[in-house]
Amino acid sequence: MALIGPLPTIGPWTAFGLGRGQFFAVLLVAVALFVWIDGPVWRHVHDQHLGRLLWSYAVIPAAVAAAQVRNGTFGWGRLLGATVTIAVLKLVVTALVLAACGMAG
Repeated sequence: MALIGPLPTIGPWTAFGLGRGQFFAVLLVAVALFVWIDGPVWRHVHDQHLGRLLWSYAVIPAAVAAAQVRNGTFGWGRLLGATVTIAVLKLVVTALVLAACGMAG
C-alpha cells in the first residue's frame, strides 16, 4: 500500500507545452547552476551572486524553447508563461537553499 500516489501527469507544464519531466528538468538545471557556479554556494553564502543569478536564469528560456520546439508546441505566450513560472519556483528554491546555508554556517 502506497502512502503517496504517483506524481500528477497533468499540471502547469501541460499548459506550457512541456512534459512533466521537461518542466522539472529545466527547474533542476537552473537550481543546480545556481548552487554550483563559482563553487558550491554553501562556501560562498555571503559573496556576490550575480554570476550565479545570471546563468541560472538565462538557461530557463533557452531550455524551455528547446523543449517546446522538440515537442512541436512552441509559442511565445507558452515560452513566457513557462519561463516566468519556472523562474519564480527557482527563486523560492534558491532562497530556501541560501537561507539554510546561512543558518548552518
